[in-house]
Amino acid sequence: MHSQAICFTSDGLTLEGLFAVPEHNPSGAGLVICHPHPLYGGDMRNNVVSALAEAFVASGCAVLRFNFRGVGKSSGSYGEGVGEQADAKGALTWLAAQSGVNADRLWLAGYSFGARVTLAVAAVDPRVRGFIAVAPPMLRGEWPTLAAFRGPKLFISGDEDPYTPPEVLTQWVDGLPEPKRLVSLSGVDHFFRGHEGTLGNRVITLFHELS
Repeated sequence: MHSQAICFTSDGLTLEGLFAVPEHNPSGAGLVICHPHPLYGGDMRNNVVSALAEAFVASGCAVLRFNFRGVGKSSGSYGEGVGEQADAKGALTWLAAQSGVNADRLWLAGYSFGARVTLAVAAVDPRVRGFIAVAPPMLRGEWPTLAAFRGPKLFISGDEDPYTPPEVLTQWVDGLPEPKRLVSLSGVDHFFRGHEGTLGNRVITLFHELS
């Protein structure tokens, strides 16, 4: 997969990203991917973020992954989860403006901390047609109200993830409107190491079911 280094602005900050396009994208679908926690080494080259990017480009979707403020070459500093929501919105704006991308077919994805950001943005940004939350940590903080979000919702986690207990995630997802999918991968913890291929394949299958 060939990715092009790009930059865009968010709240007056310059953020770096990697943009990849498939050979064919007849639907014009575009995906923004949000990485895990900036203060714990999370960035756009994380193993889960990379696996998602590769899987979606291979399936015919344009993909933008980027570094939140204060990560890598992105300017600024950690935004306590709020600034990062602005960053994700800026990434959506940039992606929607690219040739061949249909602004009505924008999806947002995130892993761990990035999944929390994804859920918060999806709850308020009407440009998000559907979202993918990979291993959203369930044990801290308040959760966004998604009762009004009628687009496709995909949740995926491991059944050995201490930060995303399956029973807690299941109970929360049960209260959300359709369409939605919840998948638990057997024998997988929060970090998906050695299971990236399985993750990518399952997410793509469910994405096509929902989209």
